Formats: sequence, structure tokens, C-alpha cells
Amino acid sequence: MTLPLKLGPLVAGGFTIHRSGVHWLRADGDLCRAGEVIGYCNVSLEPSGGGLPGRIPFAEERELQVALAPRAAGHLRLGKSATLGGHLDEFGVYNWDPEAVVAELELSADAGPNDGTLRLLMLAGRRVTGLADVLTGMLPGWHNRARGWWADQSGGDVATLLSIGICDAVGPVRGEHSAFTEMFEEARLPAQAVFVPNHPVAPCATCLFEQFERTPAAYRAISDDLMGALTGGGVKATPDDWLFVGTLLQTLEDSPIRDTYDLLTPSGLLKGGAPTAVLISATAEGTTTLVHKKLGYCLHLLPVYRDAAGPAVKAWLASAFEPVKRSLDDMKRDYLRLIDSVSAETKARFLILNKMSTSGREDVVTYTPFDLPLGDTLANVAAKEMNLMLDDVAASRDVTIIDVDAIATELGGDEHLPDGIHQSGTMQAEIRSEILQALFETAD
Repeated sequence: MTLPLKLGPLVAGGFTIHRSGVHWLRADGDLCRAGEVIGYCNVSLEPSGGGLPGRIPFAEERELQVALAPRAAGHLRLGKSATLGGHLDEFGVYNWDPEAVVAELELSADAGPNDGTLRLLMLAGRRVTGLADVLTGMLPGWHNRARGWWADQSGGDVATLLSIGICDAVGPVRGEHSAFTEMFEEARLPAQAVFVPNHPVAPCATCLFEQFERTPAAYRAISDDLMGALTGGGVKATPDDWLFVGTLLQTLEDSPIRDTYDLLTPSGLLKGGAPTAVLISATAEGTTTLVHKKLGYCLHLLPVYRDAAGPAVKAWLASAFEPVKRSLDDMKRDYLRLIDSVSAETKARFLILNKMSTSGREDVVTYTPFDLPLGDTLANVAAKEMNLMLDDVAASRDVTIIDVDAIATELGGDEHLPDGIHQSGTMQAEIRSEILQALFETAD
């Protein structure tokens, strides 16, 4: 049986939805899974009726796309392709038509009832700068917030997962194609996944807490101090310095936990508020952070991002900050402060990725040669101590620990998490399933 694949409904009251041609991710004749993203198009919203609305949805998000997935498995037949080529596949040239047929599917024998309406994964990206102008690909370019959401025509609540990320959160949340496609395929209930990267501040509990509590006056003091340092006649600022400064100030100004979201759905435009769950990682914690000598705020910069700064910023970091050691008790205090402050305001539940504590390759016969405390010199001991501290946090607060350590033990840390941070695809899938389960348990 051959089934025409239709775009299906997508509604934005007061706006006309335009779409580009379809970029196909699978070729004619390919066997596709149910829920697998097979193509995408770019979309835009234009005011209808000739009037100008008071607020334009997605005003800050230069990327807005719809990814397409069949609801049943089968062989894809493109026929007369919906791909036009050139700029017509980048810019909106069609009005969104829910009955438009973009391809066909030769259904597998076990396919159930299906009217051919595609599942829609909405994608949106807020660029760090409008100059990061990449047009081709799903969620292309450099974003300080990327998100994907999927809904149905019932118009029910959409559970939102906010991941404030570092390397070990990117793969499980954004997936192999960095467009939330695996999370979309696995999760059958309406949901939104939001990813905020660690550019350039690593999201340790201290930095997240300060960001959440920071007042406009405190931010102005930070901005004035930084701008004064770069224009005060010391080391000459280079383009690398200004790019770093702009990105840093964006990060320090507003907490992503307070973000709101426009949601384009089959039943209309929705406004999403506070996240249902906030995913953070113990890998973001550092034993040493930088504390501003005058203003007292904390920065935790990974070496790869500190190296991206120009000479003036590096001179400012060296002169205006002092390195401060952080104990496990300090980290625990800041986790509790962060969780309590966010929970009191938003009711969001925290999900925390713990650390792999052994790869199975450790061959220490005796710990006698190592100075105490062992956690200062042995990474596997430090990871165990960190995980025990997180268990203490979870025992006193409504927190879910995503047990990376247990998953690595079951799969084999040496093979699937060789450096303790970057996972294999198999391990990412296991962590993703745990995250989704925790999200929907929190939403219930």
C-alpha cells in the first residue's frame, strides 16, 4: 500500500505561515522508521490581514524550521520532489498547506491505520549574533539557545526540558544531528527540549545561582567594569576580545531558567513559561574558579574558551580575578542554594548528570604513595566523592540523579566513555531514555 505523506496542520492565529521547499535527509527508496526525521523546511510567519500585531512571535530566533517524520515505517518515494533547489529551498515561497503532499510511503506490512499526516518537529535557534548567517542544515549557525518541540492537535501542555549544557549533555539532548531528532523519535508525548551551551561560562552551580539571582544593577556594574578594562588604555583590544566580551555579557545578563518560549503547534500558537525540568551536569564543576576581586562574582571558564579570548580579555582575567579553591562542601552549598531559589520561583525540578567514577582500567594496587586527600590527585576518587555529594543533595531535595556512572558500568566505561565525558552513541541513547523518563515523571 502506498500512502501520500501530507504536511498536516500548523496554525498561527493572525499570521500566515510560509515554508521553503523540502530538504530531504533520506533518498528515494530508503526504508524509514516510524518517527524518523526524513526532511525539513524553513518557515516564517508574516502578519495576515494587513495589520501589524503588537508582538511578533519568534522575534529573537532567526532560525525557524519544521522537520518531517512519517508515523509508520516504510519505503520513501519522492516522485516529483518537493525540493526546488537554490534559494527557494531556503526561503518561504509557499503558504503552509496541511493537505500538501510532499512524498509517498510504501507501507511496511505491519503498519497500522494512518492517514499520511506527518509528525512535525519544530526547531528554533537564537543566534549569538545576526552575523552568524548560515542557511543550510537543521539548526545551522551559532546559537546561544536552540530548541525543538513537538505537539499534537489536542492543545495540551508541553513539558519543557531545559538543558544548560556541557559536553556530556550535548549528545543525549541534541543527538547525532544536533537537532533533537532522536529525542523526538523516542518521546511520544508532547514535549520541548531546550539547549543552552556553555559559551563561554561553564554552568557550575555557583555561576548558575549567581546568574539566577543577579539584579540589573549588578549586571550593569559587571558590564561597566569590563568595558572600562578594555577601553582604559591598557592592552589594546582585538576583534577576538570584543567577540568574547559580547558573548560573555550575553551569558551573564539573563538566566535561561527565566526564559519564555513561543510554540508553533498544530492547534495554534502557545506561550511556554518556566521549564518543567532543568538538566545540569556535575562535569561542569571545577575545583578552582575565578572570583572577581572587586565585584565578587564567579567565572568558570574551560581552557578551550579562555584560549578563544584576545589579549585584553586575558589581561583582565589575570588582573581582576583571583583563583579560589572550591571544596565539595562549597559545591553542595551552591547546589542547594540554586535548587531552592529556582524551585521557589518556578517549581522546576533539577536533573543532574553524575560522573563516571571508574573506567575499569585503573590498576592502583595501593594508595599509600598518594598524598591525602586522594580526591585531589586521583580523578576516579574525586568522581566517587562528587557522586556521593550529589546523593546527599538528592536525599534532601526533590532532585533526580541521572546515573551516568551506573550506565557506564553496565555498558563498559572503557569502550563507551573512555575519557569520562564524551559518550558513544549507545551510551547517549541510554542517558537520553533516562532523561525522558525523568521529564515525563516530573510533568505528571
